[in-house]
Amino acid sequence: MNPLYVVLISIIMFWVVLSEANKRHDLSKYGVDFQGIILLWRTRKFNDFIDNVSKKGKKFWAAYSIVGIGAAVLGMITVFYFLFSNAIKVLISPEPAPGVGFVIPGVTVPFWYSLIGLIVVLLVHEGSHGIIARANNISLKSVGLALFIAIPGAFVEPDEEELKTTSRLTRLKVYAAGSMGNFVTALITFILIVGLINPLLTPSGIKIVSIEGSSSAFGVLSEGNIINEINGIKIETLQNFYDIMQNTKPGDQLNIITDKGTFSVALSNHPREPGKGYIGIVTSQNYTSKISMKVLTPISGMLFWIFLLNFNIGLINLFPLPFLFDGGKIFKEIVDTRFSEANSNAIQKIFAVIGILLFALNILPSFL
Repeated sequence: MNPLYVVLISIIMFWVVLSEANKRHDLSKYGVDFQGIILLWRTRKFNDFIDNVSKKGKKFWAAYSIVGIGAAVLGMITVFYFLFSNAIKVLISPEPAPGVGFVIPGVTVPFWYSLIGLIVVLLVHEGSHGIIARANNISLKSVGLALFIAIPGAFVEPDEEELKTTSRLTRLKVYAAGSMGNFVTALITFILIVGLINPLLTPSGIKIVSIEGSSSAFGVLSEGNIINEINGIKIETLQNFYDIMQNTKPGDQLNIITDKGTFSVALSNHPREPGKGYIGIVTSQNYTSKISMKVLTPISGMLFWIFLLNFNIGLINLFPLPFLFDGGKIFKEIVDTRFSEANSNAIQKIFAVIGILLFALNILPSFL
């Protein structure tokens, strides 16, 4: 049976069994709450943990949240510019690239790496909101874990009434804290990758990830082959490979030495750059290390996806789309200081329309 079907059946069975257990034993007395396809588990243990953390180093959290506001404003400008400029490219480019993609573990991204990355994103994001809220004496209505279909997460719900009556600066601190936590996590993982993982890796050829079915390499080379040499030139890095391909033309013969033997491939005409040689393979960097790659590869992959998802989701969360993202809440607070309530609401509605349009244009290429 297709593994995907097994996963889907397992998910369905899990929800059926859990739903039946809830009917018979009323799981709400254990803090379990069903909301459609969302499962929430509320517990005081996380409240106590957040309280303890927020009480330690109050000066640090005060500085952290101020830096967070600055990072949030810069992030809002950055993500708006990126989505706007990419939307223009979508409208004028014959082959646009999506500016925003869907993170679906096992479908659009590697399952375990991205699942761990998403869990870290949510725990850090919600935990950061909670810590800054408590550091500013705002109560938390509930804290706990969540499950959306099969994707785990976390949630923190500050008391909205207390949040409304506190100062505007405090609200900005709380709203900005989530993405700030994601950025700090991304920075830490980046330092670990660059300072700890990368020095342990030695470039050693390039790996063939996939081969285009209509290319001359199809049926000659195989996925998983490691290319070590082309036409007598040693290939250690992707740049070595790119440099060779840059100077090829249709009809050129490449003598390729791989870990599985020597092969000869005649280049065809590049579909997007006429007059340039085309081999039709997708490659990735291959590495060797003094430490077992069976140990280093999963650690490296996990850190990479923790970095990537924390940075990108933290940034997207700052898009100034009112009523949805933290960036929208921050945008509202800023606009409210400059305009009357009526004008502020009108501006937010305009940005809501612009935001939805920009997101639609950035996602559109994913469906083409």
